[in-house]
Amino acid sequence: MNTESRPLNIRLSPDLLQRVDRVRLWLSTQMPGATRTDAVRMVLQKGLESLESATEGRMPEDRAWMGQDLSRLSEFEPYDFGGADPERLGQPVHRLPDGAFEVETGR
Repeated sequence: MNTESRPLNIRLSPDLLQRVDRVRLWLSTQMPGATRTDAVRMVLQKGLESLESATEGRMPEDRAWMGQDLSRLSEFEPYDFGGADPERLGQPVHRLPDGAFEVETGR
């Protein structure tokens, strides 16, 4: 595991900056001299921990899909559903651990 730290230059929305500053103020009560960078690190760490714990119970296919590089997704045209609401098309299908498919009923 690479523990090297490298700078990451990103722009945050004003709303997110306000939230980070609130975290920094709270953090400064726990750790005098806390900086905005410390607050951003804490927010990122907590967010990643939350995401990881939320995905622990997911199927391997779900975890594999969530781990993919989607940075080029915007290069593709959105799927054309022809004016239909995709949430109303058919029934949801789930893949079971044994590889079989199950159609969700009652929707």
